[in-house]
Amino acid sequence: MFQTTLYIAIILSITGLLYQCFFFVRKNYYFKGKKWFPNGLSIKGFFLNTLFQTKLFNAGKTRWLIHFLVVSGFLYLLIIHALDDVTSLNWFGDYQSTLDPFQFLRNLAGFFVLAGCLGFLYRRLILFKIFQKRKIQYKGIFSILLILMMILSGFLLEAAKIISEPVFIEMVEDYSDIDEDTGLEDLKIYWEKHYNVIFNEALVITREKLANGKDLNEAYCMDCHSPVKSAFISNSVAGGFKKTGVWLNQYRADNFAYYAHYFLSLLILVSLPFSRFFHIFLIPVAGLEKKIKKEQLDQTPGYINTATLYACTNCGFCSDVCSVYPNFLVTGNIDILPHSKIESFKRLMNHAPDESEALFRLQSGNADCTYCHKCTDICPSGIDLQNLWNILNQKLVLKGFPDNYTFINNKSLKEWAELAPEDEKNLSAKKVTTQLADDVSSFENCVQCTICTNVCPIVEYDCADNDMTPQQIMNLLRLGKKHLTTGTRMVWNCLTCFSCQEYCPQGIKVADIMLELRNNGNVRADAIRPENLPENLPEKRIG
Repeated sequence: MFQTTLYIAIILSITGLLYQCFFFVRKNYYFKGKKWFPNGLSIKGFFLNTLFQTKLFNAGKTRWLIHFLVVSGFLYLLIIHALDDVTSLNWFGDYQSTLDPFQFLRNLAGFFVLAGCLGFLYRRLILFKIFQKRKIQYKGIFSILLILMMILSGFLLEAAKIISEPVFIEMVEDYSDIDEDTGLEDLKIYWEKHYNVIFNEALVITREKLANGKDLNEAYCMDCHSPVKSAFISNSVAGGFKKTGVWLNQYRADNFAYYAHYFLSLLILVSLPFSRFFHIFLIPVAGLEKKIKKEQLDQTPGYINTATLYACTNCGFCSDVCSVYPNFLVTGNIDILPHSKIESFKRLMNHAPDESEALFRLQSGNADCTYCHKCTDICPSGIDLQNLWNILNQKLVLKGFPDNYTFINNKSLKEWAELAPEDEKNLSAKKVTTQLADDVSSFENCVQCTICTNVCPIVEYDCADNDMTPQQIMNLLRLGKKHLTTGTRMVWNCLTCFSCQEYCPQGIKVADIMLELRNNGNVRADAIRPENLPENLPEKRIG
């Protein structure tokens, strides 16, 4: 029965792994229909992040410690304990699971995993409000609880075996010729005192019987059993069963604990391809690829390595360092935050029937990205997030949702003004702008000297793609045409280098006004586009 269920679990696990591999390979396509291939390999990053989790260490020392405890303890239990017929018995000539140091190390490894799982759950508990506010999904809870239950069942199993009289009798019958006439009672007395076995009948302890029991133990048992004190957790648990030990032995609690431990182990094996455990394979894949530099994004054809997309653990570190996190606090658009954009991107890749409002919100959030590279640098999974945002932008354009810059740049000033005529006296919202463009005193002293134009790098190097100059923008404001300025390429191409503001003889905050006008343009475009974008634009599928 046990062998059959093991084979079924292995078959299901392998089938799941093959399905997941097929799913990721099938999704890895260029936009132009070419199949995906890696953008170079980062061997050093692969080994450092896979073996030592260096990216996670740099992101958060506490979380790294939690992962180290769980991974190191689990690997020891898997290799040395669970697979001992294949590994330990061949590697160590005197291996017995009940001998030290293996008995002690098994408990230590179990303690590592137990501490790591509890640390993970405690961290989730104390950060509950933060996670809830940022809509960080509680991924991994099922996997952690499954590991936790398996470890606890392992300790219970060992504790039940320690106190079990039936297990003791089976051991004596299998490995010795001791019986009632040759000192079995004496051995029981010794094991009751030093190995915490609980016997049904009361034993009369004398010095002679205890000494004889010690001799029998040295002759028959010590080669296979170390004192149970080294099993510091299981022995402590066994100590708590003194009052109920006889009842537990009567109903063979050790067998029930074994069934539970075995079933939970098989459940972990089966869930490997379909749960958080699969990140064991996805994170090394993400770390194997070289990251694309910011200056290479525009020249790199968009492709999607789906495995790296699904390597996200939703830890939220990327959102903690996001340069535009303040934008989220102002607008409340959760898709500004990287961890949320990845989840939305997954739905988009799976051709989920997202409404236009959701796609627009995703585009608006992605458009706020400054490509500062902070999220990529801190990502514990080693995902090239900058490349993902670039690909996401391309995908949204194909669905008819370009970013605000593209949307406005493709329209003339007349088209921009006619989309939704604006009340020119409508003030900018205080929470998203400084209202400089609405304060006449901030620009009325402009004398049109053109000094700001003469020092502007956009005017000098990008005159072919530019429509106005800085002093012309100030003049439009003086004429009360603020809504026209928000659609000019000068405002959207401004580098905010502050040269105009530094050289202005009138002390006008030209660059600050430019930035405010761009913010106004974003707000206005966000209000206009849901009503003007085509709802049924045919989508070009990737591949």
